[in-house]
Amino acid sequence: MPLRTINYESASKSLKLGKDTSDTADTPVIATDLGNALLEIQGELILPKEKPTDLTPEEEEKFSQLQGAEWAVRFGKLEIEGKKATLFIGTTQRLLGDLKKLDPPLALMKIPDEDSGKQIEIVDVIKYRLVFTGRPLPIM
Repeated sequence: MPLRTINYESASKSLKLGKDTSDTADTPVIATDLGNALLEIQGELILPKEKPTDLTPEEEEKFSQLQGAEWAVRFGKLEIEGKKATLFIGTTQRLLGDLKKLDPPLALMKIPDEDSGKQIEIVDVIKYRLVFTGRPLPIM
């Protein structure tokens, strides 16, 4: 395997931002007080591979096109208060979880095809994970 260089400029910018999220116009990630975090759930999220064509306007709002041609589905609302997290899935379920610090932190990397000749890029350093281990609770 040939040697490839690693570009860490994007990660360096996000680490310098820290809690100041005002200068995020030129970064490819959403900056929060925690930076990026891993979301760990038990079980499986079954999401569509393609955006369905027969959606209501409300359902249409749940789909976003990412850079390129990939689609993302908004499946819930996440609230973090201190070291506790609540993930609301639709209007019927919620998951209770904890915010845990990663030690050591993890790097989020973009690795292009070897043939492209592009550098490997460290996009961000992930310092936290949200862990949801319990069963979903009904919303009353």
